[in-house]
Amino acid sequence: MRLSLKLLAAASVLATLSTPAAAQMRALSDPVEAHPDPESLFTSSDPELHRNKQATLHIMRELLQCDQWGRAGEWLTDRYIQHNPLAASGLEGVQRYFIEIAGRKPKENCEKLTNPIVAVQAEDDFVTVLTKREVPYADDPTKSYTTTWFDTWRFVDGKADEHWDPATLPTGTPPQAMDVDAVLLEAKESAAIEKLMWDYVRAADTLNADEYVTVFTEDGSFQATKGRDALHKMISDMKVSMDKRRADGQLSGAMHHVMSNQHIEFLSPTRARVHYYWQTVFGGPAGSETPPRVAAVGNGVDDVVKKDGKWLIMSRNVAPSAEQE
Repeated sequence: MRLSLKLLAAASVLATLSTPAAAQMRALSDPVEAHPDPESLFTSSDPELHRNKQATLHIMRELLQCDQWGRAGEWLTDRYIQHNPLAASGLEGVQRYFIEIAGRKPKENCEKLTNPIVAVQAEDDFVTVLTKREVPYADDPTKSYTTTWFDTWRFVDGKADEHWDPATLPTGTPPQAMDVDAVLLEAKESAAIEKLMWDYVRAADTLNADEYVTVFTEDGSFQATKGRDALHKMISDMKVSMDKRRADGQLSGAMHHVMSNQHIEFLSPTRARVHYYWQTVFGGPAGSETPPRVAAVGNGVDDVVKKDGKWLIMSRNVAPSAEQE
């Protein structure tokens, strides 16, 4: 099965999440009860408190319930200070989050507040709303218990200028961060494999048998030649042959192995497959009297493995069949 490191990381997370939760204790408290007429709680005989409570009603109904965030400026100040660790401050940021990022669509029919409000308290410039919340048990999500959430706003000239609630940051690594970590890891491993391929072609071009075998596993192979001893002999024999041909004037110019259009396919965290085109070119440096000559071309598929923290070639196939590609 062909999996990228990102998918493997996601699979690891899913495996963790699918582990059965330990038995959770049951709620000892009486259940939280919502008020039967929540909008009646947002009134006061004091004109200032009444204005702030009515603005809070609009925040709860038009914004939080009906997602009419385009109207948020009617009840929030421009600087709107947040103390929720998951939210940024500022009216513009709040609107951008709900409209563009969260993609909330406004509900036109917003005549009545239906959220389960328990109580509303107002004093000086502050209004606090207590809301009933149902929370599923970790070991049995089909059952739940009730608890109370609160939102507190401080008002300036009839608009909410500051907000508090009991929200906390999630524990564990956020999925977005795990995705970034997986991408960075794959980039790091890709760079290491590209360096391995560079070391291979340099050893092949210079016919350095000692260096050549170090890029292979102990049982690594080049086509039918398998094992480091056999690979060492293959390069040593090739060097003897090419030195003789040069001495006889049958060969001129340096040898260059060119790999291009390289694609690295991760099969697991310690296995990958490298797809590429290749050329063997002979010739001198730019401007020399020996023009470059392409001796052979083709495509290849190499299997590489990571052993003891180092990527090595397990098999190099420069003439793969259609099935092997």
